[in-house]
Amino acid sequence: MGCFADRLIDRAKKNQSRVIVGLDPTMARFPAYLQAQLKADPTEERLEETLFVFNRVIIEATEDQAVAYKPQAAFYEQYGLAGVRALQRTITLMREKGLLTIIDAKRNDIAHTAGAYATAWISPTHPLFNTPNLWQSDAITINGYLGRDGIDPFLAANPDAGLFILAKTSNPSSGDLQDLPLASGETVAEKMAMLAQSWGEQVMGSEGYSNIGVVVGATYPELSAKLRALAPSAPFLMPGIGAQGGSLDAISAASGKGGVGAYAASSRGVMYPFKAEQLHQENWADLAAEQIFEAAKKLREAIQAKLT
Repeated sequence: MGCFADRLIDRAKKNQSRVIVGLDPTMARFPAYLQAQLKADPTEERLEETLFVFNRVIIEATEDQAVAYKPQAAFYEQYGLAGVRALQRTITLMREKGLLTIIDAKRNDIAHTAGAYATAWISPTHPLFNTPNLWQSDAITINGYLGRDGIDPFLAANPDAGLFILAKTSNPSSGDLQDLPLASGETVAEKMAMLAQSWGEQVMGSEGYSNIGVVVGATYPELSAKLRALAPSAPFLMPGIGAQGGSLDAISAASGKGGVGAYAASSRGVMYPFKAEQLHQENWADLAAEQIFEAAKKLREAIQAKLT
């Protein structure tokens, strides 16, 4: 499949975009038509189909606007096996379309367990049957708190996959730990960015970026510039645009060489640009697609204007 960083940048250039669309299903915000169908037929099969169908509408409405898609595993796990099956079908759909998937799972543990997580999410093949891994994503978010022991198993499972390591998250209490200064002078977040830069040197792409990136909230413009200086080769996955009040200034500050180093992740802002009750009719998909497309297009154009 080739180096993730190169494939990410190829998509960014092709679509003139830095937008990553989150796929985080919350049933209460789905079109009223879908909610009514599920209420009338409250089965696992209907739930699975409802989740998958809405994801498909989002993907098909935005595939020319987005660089990649970021399903958050927890939003599928909350719905049990139906949610898990819908996630697998969504990943398969994106693979068939040649689109990039970043599974937002924030996994990690000691090396032995990290290897199992890596096999599950980014290995190309099933660990027992040598058949294609139906879960395989192009990249995964991981916790770097365990150090190098928790990174190597992911690189071994698939050196072409992308790894986004949590550095500075967008939640309000992230500073409880991430902003603490170390004896060496840098903060925990800064140290994590430096480690990601170091770990990524063995998996560099032809565009000058590594397969190992960092997660940095778009809510910190000044810090984004500082972290970019510490990790010049790391792609930045930047959540927080939209509902969390993230700033396009942060994307610009972290854009890096060639302006292709930072990517804005938006979930609720793109997924739900409508009120659920407005989409109660049978043609809900067409109506939703129009608004979802416009939301993604508006964000893409705003970022492009900021970068030029």
